Amino acid sequence: MADAIKSGHVAGAALDVFHQEPLKDSPFFNLDNVILSPHIAGATDEAQEAIGIQLAMQVRDYLKLGVAQNAVNLPSLSHEEYLEVAPYIEMAERLGRFLSHATPGNLENIQITYTGRIASAKTDLIRNAALAGIFNGADGEGATANRINAAAIAHERGVRIQEDKREFTTGGVGSVLKLVLHSSGVATGEKAGDTSASATVLHGTSPRLLSYDGIDIEAPLHGTLVAIRNHDVPGVVGRIGTILGEHGLNIANFALGRAADPARAADPARDAHSQRVPQGQALAVVQIDVPSAASANAAIEALRKVEAIASVRLIELGKL
Repeated sequence: MADAIKSGHVAGAALDVFHQEPLKDSPFFNLDNVILSPHIAGATDEAQEAIGIQLAMQVRDYLKLGVAQNAVNLPSLSHEEYLEVAPYIEMAERLGRFLSHATPGNLENIQITYTGRIASAKTDLIRNAALAGIFNGADGEGATANRINAAAIAHERGVRIQEDKREFTTGGVGSVLKLVLHSSGVATGEKAGDTSASATVLHGTSPRLLSYDGIDIEAPLHGTLVAIRNHDVPGVVGRIGTILGEHGLNIANFALGRAADPARAADPARDAHSQRVPQGQALAVVQIDVPSAASANAAIEALRKVEAIASVRLIELGKL
């Protein structure tokens, strides 16, 4: 450029932003028909006012709408794009929290499968919400994973993330999210194992559990849930209802499922109590009203003493 200006092939030039700033040595310094400006356009009064307004609007949109515009570590979504995926972001975090309570040992790998319409959407926030739910549910109070930093936390912990997108579904559900968690069990002495769950959003606002470790079941993903694994024998449902009633816990929803193959053995790597239930898996997810934490904990302990019940987990997902 300098040679072209000196020879007259280029009449003049106005340049800004250089490889080295501030610019200390340049062939343009002695050329009268060249204007050089440092990288300071954003330092003008007008630019500073415009930047301040834009930042305030971005913070407002995040707090009111959940839209994170221009994040350096997350693809931006328009308001319209966010509205389309927002129900699945919320569902993903709840599904992650639900599944975190069933994760044995040392988490090594998380597989996320998007099926249906969400497979063609920008899924980064859905992924991060699921990861945040998994990490925060496993870590308990004081956990710091959120929808922005969850993928970075997974990387720091050495947890591999695998994502798969399938744009076509079977059946009547438009979009399904499936999570598979693989653990090594090294940290706790347990055997390695997988645990999985899938969910969807009904009516645009209602997150629903569709399956849990291969057992089809439809249950709400909000409020206080009791997830129960049991031997597929008569009388278990009655015992569950009786015990919850004795402890003053009202049943808001009672969902049941059973393994397609009644002879399928419970996985001892997944549940410490599963050796009591050698075959015939069944599953119950009960949504309850909890008058006090003490009554809920007492009911859980009572359920664990039932011979036909392999495992019981109390899961708090909060209100919608």
